[in-house]
Amino acid sequence: MPVSRRLFLTGSALAGLAAAGVLTGGAARALARGRETLFLSARADRKGRFFASGFDASGARLFDLPLPARGHGAAVSPDGRYGVFFGRRPGRFALVVDAASGTIAHTIPAREDRAFAGHGLFVKGGRLLLATEIDYAGERGMIGLYDAADSWRRIAEWQTGGMDPHDLRLLPDGRTLIVANGGILTHPEVQRLKLNLDTMDSSVAFIDTGDGGLIEQRRLPREFFQLSLRHMAVTAEGETVIAMQYEGPQSDLVPLVGLARPGREIELLEMPDAAWSALRNYCGSAAVDAGGAILGVTSPRGGRALFWEAVTRRPLQPLTLADGCGLAAAPVPGRFIVSNGLGALVEYDPVAGRARALDSGFADARWDNHIFTG
Repeated sequence: MPVSRRLFLTGSALAGLAAAGVLTGGAARALARGRETLFLSARADRKGRFFASGFDASGARLFDLPLPARGHGAAVSPDGRYGVFFGRRPGRFALVVDAASGTIAHTIPAREDRAFAGHGLFVKGGRLLLATEIDYAGERGMIGLYDAADSWRRIAEWQTGGMDPHDLRLLPDGRTLIVANGGILTHPEVQRLKLNLDTMDSSVAFIDTGDGGLIEQRRLPREFFQLSLRHMAVTAEGETVIAMQYEGPQSDLVPLVGLARPGREIELLEMPDAAWSALRNYCGSAAVDAGGAILGVTSPRGGRALFWEAVTRRPLQPLTLADGCGLAAAPVPGRFIVSNGLGALVEYDPVAGRARALDSGFADARWDNHIFTG
């Protein structure tokens, strides 16, 4: 669910941000009334510089901080105090932002023999930060555990049951973690070159956050072994929508969205061939609306966002947005915030098929793949 700005910025902190020019006067007043929601996204500009950015539901800029390299995913602490931005795989940093002051609180370096895989989240009431990581030597996926109360010290790690871990989400029981193992072998010496496309082994793993133990693991039917399971969101019913990317021949036509639940096989959503074809075998983000009833995925290659009713699986009206990839629930149930690499921020209602451009407070923005709220 979105994080209320009342938890993020109150009293003197708001005044300080407004005085520093991080918040506009209008945005500061709106946040003081507790009406807005914080959204986090990495971005770039035309000069090739990278930033960790925060904005509200109107697109107004809240903070904009430099990143040492390209960012990817982000996580928000349950109390709204911290936002953590992760470097793009293979990432060497996680940047901790103090949202109350709009400043960098800490930079977490990747362990020498690990790399951040782009995503993370908070558990245990915000005491622990979990981050997907890659163990290149062991050719396996890991989750690093970082103590938020002890200078973000890395205190342990868990195995993910596969290689190339990417996104991770907490299920509604508050204990079970689902991790997407993308199944692609890479090596730091050749950066992002994919080394095992003929033998990929992608899966989702359910992990007990009590002890890090693997509860169960689910894979797609063998005919879809070149589908890489990558980005996820959780519905109100406890199902996880999975956005996938196909690494086989571009001429193939395959389903790109699945639903996972403990104790069941992964369900592949059905769509007309024309809908799948428009996505060009690539989905970039997944999200569920604030009411938990509508799920969506984006395809930057296809310039499309597709939406479904979570319970009935009924397709809703798609959005056409060139290079659109970032996707998050808007504060109003039934609506989404969508971004693209050309600087657009759009609020979209897939039931009505109505889009509204937001007045972005960022000049020269090139939004990266994802948008996050708490």
